[in-house]
Amino acid sequence: MRSLRPGAALMAALVLAPHAVQAQTVDEIIAKNLAAKGGVELLKSTTSVRTTGKGTMQGAEVGIVSLTKRPNYMRNEMTMAGQKMVQGFDGQTVWLSAAGMPAQALPAGPMTQGVKQQSQIDSPLLDYKAKGTTIELGKPETEEGRTLHHLIVTPKDAPTMHYYIDAETSLERKMTVEVEDGDQKMKMEMRFSDFQTLEGRTVPMTVTQFVNGNQVGQFKYDKVEFNVPMEDSLFTMPK
Repeated sequence: MRSLRPGAALMAALVLAPHAVQAQTVDEIIAKNLAAKGGVELLKSTTSVRTTGKGTMQGAEVGIVSLTKRPNYMRNEMTMAGQKMVQGFDGQTVWLSAAGMPAQALPAGPMTQGVKQQSQIDSPLLDYKAKGTTIELGKPETEEGRTLHHLIVTPKDAPTMHYYIDAETSLERKMTVEVEDGDQKMKMEMRFSDFQTLEGRTVPMTVTQFVNGNQVGQFKYDKVEFNVPMEDSLFTMPK
């Protein structure tokens, strides 16, 4: 077989590269993503996560300590302008305690739905079929010269999420979700960057949040710890 000239080989590579990216199936993209984050076995062995960091929220400086524990417990402690706010979820009730006021349960809505989603240690991509989630392959995007796989993730009991995964690193670059709050529609976006590998798991150390295209917050994490002992009472609404 006659070999291609160098110029022809380069042209062929440029033509075929986009098709090679699009040819990957949903399950192939997910498998690479989970492997890049540490592998299924290690991820499933994670029983709790404690994250410590600081950032900004609507222009104000914020300190944050976030706790998550299986099966679906979560507690966020935020300190802003000397005031402490605690948000928790015990698997059933989402609650909030702010500025020393008594804790109160929050009504159903986009905020509580988001808290419930964040309480899951596992990625929505892990064992998605067993969870009743459907995932479709959307049109890939190009951002800052990098190709992003687009996964349309629809859980059985939550709004559809759009995950964009870097084709080179196989790690999430951003996630978007559209929610309705009364008669208002909002597009919420989270961007992930500054990935580091800690205890075998690769995690983003910077998360930037947008609402309708406007940046509303950014958090930079100083420490991420895994399998930290946590009492269930930490996640229960104080009486």
